[in-house]
Amino acid sequence: MDCDRSPDSFSAHSNRSAPAEYWHQAPGPNADFARRGSQYLAVLRDLAIQPGWISLVHIADPPGAVLNWIGQHIHQVNQQLNGVLIDLLDCFEPAQRPQVQVLAAPIAPQAGVDGFCNHRTNPITLMVDPGHIVPADWPGLVAHELAHAVSESSDRRGGLGQGHSERFSRAIAHLCLAQDLPLPAPDLEAQALSYWPPCRRAPQPEQFWLGQRPE
Repeated sequence: MDCDRSPDSFSAHSNRSAPAEYWHQAPGPNADFARRGSQYLAVLRDLAIQPGWISLVHIADPPGAVLNWIGQHIHQVNQQLNGVLIDLLDCFEPAQRPQVQVLAAPIAPQAGVDGFCNHRTNPITLMVDPGHIVPADWPGLVAHELAHAVSESSDRRGGLGQGHSERFSRAIAHLCLAQDLPLPAPDLEAQALSYWPPCRRAPQPEQFWLGQRPE
């Protein structure tokens, strides 16, 4: 895909194969923000483990205001998350770094997660809902999903992979140590690892996608 094209020329066909880098770019001066927001949601659903996990129904119905905000500002959020991802990847030797991308996503409450790692895409896709977690703790949110990518990068067939296995435990401990995040205990159970590292929850998650970002 030609990433030099303006977002308002973005076609439905290229929408399905757009790399995350496209969504790090600001919209063009003549962009239709609502259309761009709809295109972004289509990309997320194509890359998600289950398309239904991506939803705006719990945020606003009708979703016009949210689509406009996404179309205008999502590149800024993705740039910030990508910066976090780059810092985290630097904790590993080049040979240990999976090919991975990260995108912000409005994750439906019924999914029951703040983020997920999809090994079925190439590159591996990390999706996180930054509205769920206060911005200061976004590194922990991305680190958790990256640990899944690192621990399961050799098996791209398993979707959610093997969950919070021993390999995951080693990967998240390595990231936490390198990034000065709270270290998990060596004998921490899988259920506790599923919430590691601890992240402070935003009091009103839906407000993020309406442009009201908590500090």
